[in-house]
Amino acid sequence: MDNLIARFASNIFWIGRYVERAENVARILDINETYARESEEGPDWQRVLDLHADTDAYLARYAAVDAANVVAFYVIDRDNPSSIASAIYTARENARSVRHLISTEMWTRLNISHNRMAELTRRDLRLDNLSRLCSEIKEACQTFEGVAEGTFLRGERWCFYQMGKYLERADQTTRILDMSFERAGKDIGVAMEAVHWNVLLRSVAGYHAYRSRHPAGSQPRDIAMFLLYDKEFPRAVALCVERLGTRLTELETLHGNRRHDSVETARRALVFALDTGPGSRITQRRLHKFLDELQVYLANVSSALAATYFSGR
Repeated sequence: MDNLIARFASNIFWIGRYVERAENVARILDINETYARESEEGPDWQRVLDLHADTDAYLARYAAVDAANVVAFYVIDRDNPSSIASAIYTARENARSVRHLISTEMWTRLNISHNRMAELTRRDLRLDNLSRLCSEIKEACQTFEGVAEGTFLRGERWCFYQMGKYLERADQTTRILDMSFERAGKDIGVAMEAVHWNVLLRSVAGYHAYRSRHPAGSQPRDIAMFLLYDKEFPRAVALCVERLGTRLTELETLHGNRRHDSVETARRALVFALDTGPGSRITQRRLHKFLDELQVYLANVSSALAATYFSGR
């Protein structure tokens, strides 16, 4: 690929990643706020910072870890690259660079979302409004995804868009699962634990899909296996990894069946890590270690893609 095409490929890849990231940050904030309503101790906002490895960056600007500041940090703080506002802004800037390669409808939807984020203030982020706002953001991202599905020309650009989306989705599913199992390790009582797992499933839009697999009860191991390995559930890690492999194969075909060793090595390492799994006895500690490892392998695939396709060499 020449430098110009490499740059456009990178732009399209990151549109997919950043829109998916915005939706999933909204999901994480929503689930944390919901848990807060159930806990006498209040929400664990530090956990959200830990999930994104943002504690140092946060404390450099805010004196205390509290709801108002953490929510602002992850919703409207453009200087935080993990925030929803930053993700939507960066997706829009990437789209601007490839305006001639995407549909008018995709560009319009990103502008609508960007303008909406730009008008938000701290008053819009109060906790009694947070769930509604997160739902609005999730629906906006899903609308963009539907527009892309219906209007984006298939071929090389579609492969890069999809790879970005599925890498980000797999990564974020591991974070939501990790966050939920960490809280489940606390003594919250039988009734609240049932609510806890239902909230988790609804946070990934997986409640009814899970119930079709497991009509009675919500066992932690079953939920973990569902979100990791169900190849029919759109947010399951295994499905995301499978779709990633499919798009890579299509891309290789478009490039004359040329297979890049570094990308294939990273992909196979990810597949092997997922296939070997956390073991039959899932504990919070074992699952946490496994999910951390998966995040590293996902990052390695992303780095290999960047070095191979986006460097222009």
